[in-house]
Amino acid sequence: MMVGTLDTSRTKNRDDEALYVTYLKALSEAVSKIDITYHHSLLNNIFAVRIWYLQRDTMVALLDLITRLAAVADQYLRECLQMLVNNFTPPIVERNEVPTWAVSRKKDIFSHLCGSLKTISDTVPLAPRMLRDIIDRSMPKLFDNKAKMISFVECMLGLDTDRMGDLIGAILLAKVVDLLTELDVNITWEDILQEEHDKGIFEMELEDLDADDDGDGFGQAGTKVCLGGNACAEKLDGLMVVVCEHLKSLDRQRLYKEFVILKTIFRASLLRVHRSKFAQFIMFYTCSLDPKTLGEGFAVFLTDIVTEKKEDPISRMSAVSYVGSYLSRARFISADTVVTILKKLVDWCVDYCDHQSKREATPIPNHQLFYATCQV
Repeated sequence: MMVGTLDTSRTKNRDDEALYVTYLKALSEAVSKIDITYHHSLLNNIFAVRIWYLQRDTMVALLDLITRLAAVADQYLRECLQMLVNNFTPPIVERNEVPTWAVSRKKDIFSHLCGSLKTISDTVPLAPRMLRDIIDRSMPKLFDNKAKMISFVECMLGLDTDRMGDLIGAILLAKVVDLLTELDVNITWEDILQEEHDKGIFEMELEDLDADDDGDGFGQAGTKVCLGGNACAEKLDGLMVVVCEHLKSLDRQRLYKEFVILKTIFRASLLRVHRSKFAQFIMFYTCSLDPKTLGEGFAVFLTDIVTEKKEDPISRMSAVSYVGSYLSRARFISADTVVTILKKLVDWCVDYCDHQSKREATPIPNHQLFYATCQV
């Protein structure tokens, strides 16, 4: 009887729904008695549930059962975590869109999913490590539809707060940046409107902020002006909005932690990607949220890469290009900071010339770096 009632493929009337909730609450009080062999069908019905189709009271009862099952020693942790991650993505209907009724529930459902994952992580020490692995395997792929991709990342970033952020925040951000970069490099210059070629993405976005219809400093209207009809461009556009809104929502202390993580990710994943055109804007946008500390800190970070002899030539060349673009377009950077950074680069050039005069030859990469620095 319980297996039949918990079968979500069956249409339920009001009495069936009430019985469903009763069974879920009863099972929550008896999780230690559930046997993985004898109650296999029952567990399958529980772990296969799509909570998007449940009424709110039923959803709450089910998630309570899931959090309790996850705490049963050496039994159902992976299945519980996988079930919750599977529900990061809402139902996708015709035209690859999220239905209106699911959009209206998205915020509430994401909040409950993240709350359940945080409760499990607080209860089971192994959970964060296992969750990282599950999210890694469940991440949207390049050719997944836009609605699925954006919803998954939106819910995933909801975990990047407080203690959960400390435990798995770096992994979450790295996965998101990897996805942004993969989409970015699959956008060709032919997909970008010709009239925008003479305008850097960073400059364009900041100048258009005042015209943002949402009044929040960053919106889809601001990003779409530079992207053509390429499918990857559309997905990148939506993801950039989600990530920037997440960054904007952080308190100051959390933002500083995210900045440190993003610098590491930028250094490892973006600095040497020559075909990256937009993904680095996430780093620039983070700096704009605190120009004095983060904005200046990023400029110094790039300059140190340029002047550090231990860095490889490609990284130094990329860093000097970034610092030149950054200083020339970031209107929130003070003139004093620009002068300080330029002086440091000029001093490096002077040292380079002194070194050059004492040697008969210098490796070509260093010549290129010198010329690039002069352009800055």
